[in-house]
Amino acid sequence: MKRLLKGCGLLTIVLLFVSILNGVYFDIDRSELEAKYGGSSSKFMLMENGARIHYRDEGHAEKTPLVLIHGFNGSLFNFSRLVPLIADDFRVISLDLPGFGLTGAVPSNDYSTKNFVEVVRELSQQLELGEFFIAGNSMGGGVSWRFALDYPDQLLGLILLASSGVRVEQGNQPMEQKERETPIAWRLMRSDLMKSFLTKFTPKFFATQGLSSSVYDQKLATVELANQFHELTLMEGSRAAILSMFGSRTERSESPGPQIFRDIVVPTLVIHGEQDNIIDVSSLKYFEENIPNVEVKTYEKIGHLPMYEAPQRTAYDIKDFVESVGTN
Repeated sequence: MKRLLKGCGLLTIVLLFVSILNGVYFDIDRSELEAKYGGSSSKFMLMENGARIHYRDEGHAEKTPLVLIHGFNGSLFNFSRLVPLIADDFRVISLDLPGFGLTGAVPSNDYSTKNFVEVVRELSQQLELGEFFIAGNSMGGGVSWRFALDYPDQLLGLILLASSGVRVEQGNQPMEQKERETPIAWRLMRSDLMKSFLTKFTPKFFATQGLSSSVYDQKLATVELANQFHELTLMEGSRAAILSMFGSRTERSESPGPQIFRDIVVPTLVIHGEQDNIIDVSSLKYFEENIPNVEVKTYEKIGHLPMYEAPQRTAYDIKDFVESVGTN
């Protein structure tokens, strides 16, 4: 019996060791990923602070510009199903924020929301967009509404797609909206003990589970898309950059209340999936109750990525909203 238990113990240790090894990945060279995922549409712009930003400039140059901002651990590829449906109606600018996608780590190591806003501002200036619409998903929604607060004169309208918001009180516990099914990798990133481990231990399961949590229709959580998420995270420097975003609580602790949305002066469209497992659909009430000029749409049987899960409906609602603003 003792031999059997000892054998089982050794087997458990071996299996655990093999599992850890299977989750360990080395960095992938930037040039390799750019060659694989860049394509002819990809461009890179050098910022004043030395950051090299990956972006795409698609659609019609003479049309009204629409800037698309992805969410946490995402990339401009999250809009790949939406862009073809709106390319005839807009000049579509999408970009990878610092730390993500083919932009990856930046020299300043500044991955704050404030810096993300400034990246959007500088990119829009270098591209000479003039006034434009901005649309953001999840964290990108937070970047977008902060841009609307800081630079209202540059915007024609604001579009929030399952957007992150502000810290609100829920019972006695302050929290940034309601997190229902946070991906396992995100939870581990909050642990200081796990951070150094996660710079090498990044199993594909993290990407698979994160994508599965983000969509309602599980057929959309494809192996190909999960692999793309996973490989882009492995770009040299990206894991350390992403993990550093969980290193400071200052920005979260100083986050204002929902009354800040009352200062958004541009017309706003809010779209949210009713089955969102990342940011609960009920959180849209803070936009609805405070933004002066706001239109709200909820999508049944849609999760956290409406532009990916329901691209036709999202495209229609965006075009209808822009037409109602009267600029296109």
